[in-house]
Amino acid sequence: MLFGCPLLAAAQTSLAGKPTVIVFPFTANGSQIDREASSRLATIIATQMANTGNVRVLPPPPGTERKDFLAVARANDCDYYITGFMSSLGDGVSVVEQVVSTATGIVVFSTTAQLNTYADAAGQGDDLARFVARHANRAYASIGTPPPAASPSAQPTSEASTSLGKLFSRRKKAAATPAPAASTTAAALVNTTPAPQSAAAAVAATHPSGLAAIPVGGGADPALREIAFNRLLERTHAERAAGSAAACGEHPHEAILTSSLSIRADPASGGMGATFELTATDCAGTSLWHGSYSNDAGGPQAGRLAIERAVDAAVGAYLNPPKRRRG
Repeated sequence: MLFGCPLLAAAQTSLAGKPTVIVFPFTANGSQIDREASSRLATIIATQMANTGNVRVLPPPPGTERKDFLAVARANDCDYYITGFMSSLGDGVSVVEQVVSTATGIVVFSTTAQLNTYADAAGQGDDLARFVARHANRAYASIGTPPPAASPSAQPTSEASTSLGKLFSRRKKAAATPAPAASTTAAALVNTTPAPQSAAAAVAATHPSGLAAIPVGGGADPALREIAFNRLLERTHAERAAGSAAACGEHPHEAILTSSLSIRADPASGGMGATFELTATDCAGTSLWHGSYSNDAGGPQAGRLAIERAVDAAVGAYLNPPKRRRG
């Protein structure tokens, strides 16, 4: 027994594997971000993930389309792939990051972040690597497998504090616009006011997708449902519609998105949880896709973050359906 215990501990430690990941370029929302900029941001995050030593990161094959992400990741024997969306925000970017399991094709983690510097982007690489390693080895937690080693602290460099606005420097702007004041930018990052309806509608009009979305239903407060609806419009580029009849009238759509939102509070932790149920049907009423996704968040913006994460998870699963393996 005295000699067996150390051997057992060593065996348990060796069970933890190093998952393989591909980080694909993020999908850009808006004309200010080109494909090269989204690829550079993905490269920053992927490089830092590899630097942690917790995961093995493979480069994505050039020119891979979003619809092929899952197939390409599986062909390269990856356990997970990372994708998402990005929008310009002042001198930085707002990103939605999604971790997809290649075993199921389902989004297992989704988060939203505002990145202003290269150090911020690298920090996302640390967080994503830590999550992927823990998720991949979660089955061994009950037998005493230690968690992945903490990510090494990034050494300060002159680039770390550089604004991510440089990512967009290759694209000429049509007209110069005054830079937002520092206090305005800070307020934008913590603002809990729902996005104006016209803003989400403008995004949908700029990027038509063949989808129409009906206002979110469910038992949640109307203001919270509006947050979820605007998020749905932003992520799917769907056209706002009052109902199925309107969406299938003069301008039929490929799919009609209906959804519901429910909210739950956790008094013990002060956090909030959200469940977003999404259904896609055609104009004949045939169900094309259905899914329900839940997420939790804490802090002063817990409700909004939980809603956005749940919506992002549902949209990610809908836009990236799992493909059947060949027999």
